Amino acid sequence: MQCSLPLHFCEKCFLRRCFLIYREAVSYIKNIERAGSDYGIERMRMLLNMLGAPDSRLKFVHVAGTNGKGSVCAYLTSVLKEAGYRVGTYNSPSVFRYNERWTINGNPLDDESVAKYITEVRGAIDAENEKRKESKDCDNNKISPLLCGEFLPTAFEIETAAAMLAFEDTGCDICVLETGLGGRWDATNAVLKKELAVITPIGLDHCALLGNTLREIAEEKAAIIKADCVTCEQCEEVMSAIRNPYEIVCGEKKYYKANVSVCKNPRLISGDRNGQKFVYGDEIYEIGMLGAHQLQNAAIAVCAIEKLREIGWTISKKALRDGLKKAEWHARLEIVKNAEQRFNICVPQGKTLVFDGAHNPHGAAALANAIKNYFANERVQLVLGILADKDVDGVLSILVPVADRITAVTPDSPRALECDKLKRKVEAYKQCDTCGNIRTAVENALNGDCDVTVLCGSLTLFGDLIQ
Repeated sequence: MQCSLPLHFCEKCFLRRCFLIYREAVSYIKNIERAGSDYGIERMRMLLNMLGAPDSRLKFVHVAGTNGKGSVCAYLTSVLKEAGYRVGTYNSPSVFRYNERWTINGNPLDDESVAKYITEVRGAIDAENEKRKESKDCDNNKISPLLCGEFLPTAFEIETAAAMLAFEDTGCDICVLETGLGGRWDATNAVLKKELAVITPIGLDHCALLGNTLREIAEEKAAIIKADCVTCEQCEEVMSAIRNPYEIVCGEKKYYKANVSVCKNPRLISGDRNGQKFVYGDEIYEIGMLGAHQLQNAAIAVCAIEKLREIGWTISKKALRDGLKKAEWHARLEIVKNAEQRFNICVPQGKTLVFDGAHNPHGAAALANAIKNYFANERVQLVLGILADKDVDGVLSILVPVADRITAVTPDSPRALECDKLKRKVEAYKQCDTCGNIRTAVENALNGDCDVTVLCGSLTLFGDLIQ
């Protein structure tokens, strides 16, 4: 139960070592992240039940895939908001600030709310561990290991539980959830009431955890489907997995038929650096996001909205058009405007600054195509930082040929590939320099002899620009 007193006056909260302020909440999560993660939804379901099962009083659109998840979530959030619904959205990782993982109608939770909900989750965890210390049940060999020993949810599970509390507390009509990794064992897959599942384009990523073939990966992501699903046209091995997902019952695979809607192919009418106009079916739509891949993401969102209408959600044509046009998704082929006000970075006259979180070959290909389309005949410098557990060589083989200059940097992540190691890999293709500070690397590139500076390679790069 939420304490009405300030935390430092609440004896129960004090005994459970709950924190008082935002930075302590963030530190708590970071300490848990250092312990690593394991996967499975049973512990997540247990945690939600300890909190009173807030997800049971919410409705969800659940989004999985390899690329485009965040963009599709952004389109859906914007459209549903324009339709008059209160929309909770849960994404990860965040781009600029930790709070961005949880938004209500597109607005991140404030610091106090983040601390409040993580505090409540930690209180439940601490209470469970106190109860287990006093319990004799673990002497019984028939008790599940999940019910014995210390109860240790992962950082992502705690954040997911905090999202459920926030969405219920703020009266959300519908919630848009992005999977963290995969689908079957992802914490978000523990939620109870899914209105719709959405599967974005699937490629090879996180192979060590999800599988080495497209079909294996698709099977893991398709496990979020309960009944209705929307996707785009994909190769047959992926489509087969989406149409025939399975659940594991008593250790065996149990296949079932999903009700799958495949979006129509969008047709580009016009596009420039300010946005794109396209036809879907008989309707014309506009989006502010750039790149051919965003046409497909927008088409998936339109198809999802059509499906939501079929099952009873009231969403007008105007809400759909306005929502698509207003949707924003930072660091995805984003031409940065007002950089001086937002980041205290001066973009010289005639120069362009671009942010893009392309972190796998699929995303790199989208970025490379966009550079060719939007910045033809301009000199491009990449400020590039990549995580070591990604397909670094695959990304480099696609991005390096479209760049005139490259500066390697080290992302702020324990999984980062050090810039010196990245430089050696880049120099298999062309000359590369390094910089020990991401902001300095961007500023140097903007003041150099290239017309366009692109900060790219990992979403963990951009937080360093916030002062």
